[in-house]
Amino acid sequence: MPDGFLAPRGNLLTDVVFVCNLIAPVWAIVAARLARRGEHHRHMQLQLALWLLMITNLLLLEGYIRFSGGSGSLMSGSAYAGTALMRTVFAIHIIPAIATYVLWSALVVVTYRRRKVTALGGFSSRHMLLGKVVIGGLIWTALSACGIYYLTFWGTS
Repeated sequence: MPDGFLAPRGNLLTDVVFVCNLIAPVWAIVAARLARRGEHHRHMQLQLALWLLMITNLLLLEGYIRFSGGSGSLMSGSAYAGTALMRTVFAIHIIPAIATYVLWSALVVVTYRRRKVTALGGFSSRHMLLGKVVIGGLIWTALSACGIYYLTFWGTS
């Protein structure tokens, strides 16, 4: 894997995924504002593009982690590898991230199926609430990814 551009121990894939995680909440907020302005088709296009990008990133990163020998192999160069701090930060990143991506995926699938039945703009307040929860989850995932990235690729004890 080519060297990364952000950290001395990172690689290109981890750096790209990290940057995408930082951009995702901003992109999602922009898309939500489009819906609020009545630009529902553009909202749907941006959300679907973002979801596809992030799911692709997730699958590539998970594949890379698995083929590299697990998350421990990526963390092995870190001074924080195996520490309680790393385990805690990892848990507070992974658990909400999984919940966010499951909810987001369900929202995308249900919305995509309903788009032919419900006029764009006719989605429920539940859709808007779940969208806000997903955006909150993306923000949390981005912030906690900063901790994971730092401890894994920059951190020294």
